[in-house]
Amino acid sequence: MPKTSLHMKILLWGWAILLCTLLLTFWFYYGTVSEELTASGRQNTSRLLNYVRWEISHSPVRPGTPQFQNEITELGSHLDIRITYIKNGKVLADSGVAAERLSQLDDHSNRPEVIAAEAAGTGKNIRYSKTLQTRMLYVAQVMDTQGEFLRLAMPYSVIGERLDKIMLHFTVMLALLAIGSAILLIFVGKRTTSAVKEVSATAQAIGEGDYGKRIRVIPGGEYKLMAESINSMAKKIQGHIRIIEDQRNQLDAMFENMTEGIMVLDPQGKIESVNKSMTELIPDTQNFIGRVPLEVLTRHEIQDSVDKIIKHDSEKDSGSLIVDLADGRSMNITICSYKDYKARRKLILVFHDISEVRRVEKVLRDFVSNASHQLRTPLTSIKGYSETLIDNPPQDRKVLVGFLGTILDNANHMSKVITGMFALARSEYSGKKLRTRPTDLQKCIGLSMTNLRSLAENKNISHGQIPQVNVTGTNEGLVQIFDNLIENAIKYAPGDTKVNIQAEIDAGYAVIKVVDQGPGIAAADKERIFERFFKLDENAVGHGSSGLGLALCRSLARNFNGDIWVESPVDAATGTGSSFCVKLPVTAEQASESEQDSQQGDYI
Repeated sequence: MPKTSLHMKILLWGWAILLCTLLLTFWFYYGTVSEELTASGRQNTSRLLNYVRWEISHSPVRPGTPQFQNEITELGSHLDIRITYIKNGKVLADSGVAAERLSQLDDHSNRPEVIAAEAAGTGKNIRYSKTLQTRMLYVAQVMDTQGEFLRLAMPYSVIGERLDKIMLHFTVMLALLAIGSAILLIFVGKRTTSAVKEVSATAQAIGEGDYGKRIRVIPGGEYKLMAESINSMAKKIQGHIRIIEDQRNQLDAMFENMTEGIMVLDPQGKIESVNKSMTELIPDTQNFIGRVPLEVLTRHEIQDSVDKIIKHDSEKDSGSLIVDLADGRSMNITICSYKDYKARRKLILVFHDISEVRRVEKVLRDFVSNASHQLRTPLTSIKGYSETLIDNPPQDRKVLVGFLGTILDNANHMSKVITGMFALARSEYSGKKLRTRPTDLQKCIGLSMTNLRSLAENKNISHGQIPQVNVTGTNEGLVQIFDNLIENAIKYAPGDTKVNIQAEIDAGYAVIKVVDQGPGIAAADKERIFERFFKLDENAVGHGSSGLGLALCRSLARNFNGDIWVESPVDAATGTGSSFCVKLPVTAEQASESEQDSQQGDYI
């Protein structure tokens, strides 16, 4: 069933009000006529009562005799009314009752009209008569003799018939008016329905986004002004929507393609939306929509800044802070507020990953600090010996050679420090971006042994058998690791001893151990020796130590997804010997081989 238009509803309500008004008018009119007819009947009955009373008072027949009953019956028949003569509640004569039944009639002293007549002289009442089986109008009056009453009764149906005729006439009139107004309503409704439908359909289409819709046909002239207003409104809205859509598309393009992560918070400080870059920076962000930033970022500094701005009243509230996330990344976060169309405060958080910038700054800072620290002493020594040679050159050739040797040693130390610093910086810069590949561990260790052959021969140090293990890494990186580890083992091992290199495969990793018989390493120094520029022997310039070798080894091992540590002492009884362990991931083929094939024997 189609929905009724507002115009038709108004007409229907008007029609209903008209019918209600006519019904109320008839109700008042009908009540008034009923009262007037009843009053008129009572007046007629009162006149007849006076007439009958006069006839009885001038009649020689006494009440209670058969002649009096006959006279009352004849008079009632002549006047077409019922006449009753009552004395002390007993009926002495009744024109509507046979003489032999008079003694069977009830006591009439309790009749309402009789009681009213006894009190006021005259009484009236309308009720149903069981004797005559119809509604009657009763009028009673006191006679001259005390306790005697004359009562007349006439059928009330005469008045009812008149009222029925009035009811019929008014019902016919009301039906005609209802039909006529209904016809007029249908005519007016059909005349305006097309106009209302046209206006309604156009307004609905505009509301649903069809801003090109216009009202074309206006059957009713009274709707012309409204139609023109709607057409003008639709045209203006269409222009505004085009501008808004262009701006929205521009903002969406910028929002989704920014390298910075964007997080929008609702008025309660909960995450409302994020852009693509934000999900790349923190993958779980999309799953935390509707929750506070603390739950996804786990940084109370960000939550504190958000809460502070939300509770503030200024529209220019903003903030900026730098935080370090749990995964080691550094974020520069800018927080700014704005108000939406409901004047509610919302926040936008812009996340800029400055990890690389801070890392480069740290590397540069460490490089400058370390360079100034490590190069100051040898430079001072070189400068002092050079000035001595210039100002007061020694005549003794041995002293001269000693001075020049010291200068050369310090220069070599400086060269090694600078080379180590660049190697360490390059390793830290490459980090996890380094592309590893299957690497022959035996070949890399062999290259390191070749590089250190002269050093090992001078101290008469031998090494074990090189293991055959394939690991993931780079040739250059592995050679650097074992160059440093084997060189340290050779330097600190006593003469005529051995350096043992062994390897085993465990849970997809190869653990290579470089074991020497040199002095042990104290427990407090086991972690510190992998720090840059840390030296067990502060006078290690003579040994050519830069303090960067083990730091470089740890950086390279971790770049290969491995690790490095030291176990010392090897011989608990003498407290001597150190075992430097390198853990590197093996290739898939190597991991599938049996443990027996992957193990190697020791060479003495």
